[in-house]
Amino acid sequence: MTCILKRYVVGVTGYGDAHFYAKNKNQARMRAFHAMQSANDAITFKRFLKIVSYIHDAKTPEGFGRNILVSGKPAHWIEHAGGNSVLFAWPNDDKVFTSHELDIEDAQ
Repeated sequence: MTCILKRYVVGVTGYGDAHFYAKNKNQARMRAFHAMQSANDAITFKRFLKIVSYIHDAKTPEGFGRNILVSGKPAHWIEHAGGNSVLFAWPNDDKVFTSHELDIEDAQ
């Protein structure tokens, strides 16, 4: 059971930094582009590539990747999402999901 995600910081000129969970830098770049499209639907990928200034590994939260159970199924803890929410990922999956903290328990 492996957590394949890493945390990346993507810097975009004129917009600042944003953090993304992805399996590699290319996927982090694409997630940043899709997030940018939400703010500016006229931006092209070619233009976006010109304003991405860097993509670096970012520090992960304490406990990142630890084994947990979500509704009884094995998963990996990503981070506390605020309020009563927790971000998690299924093993060997590159998508991040949100769950209520009462649905989460530590794996034995």
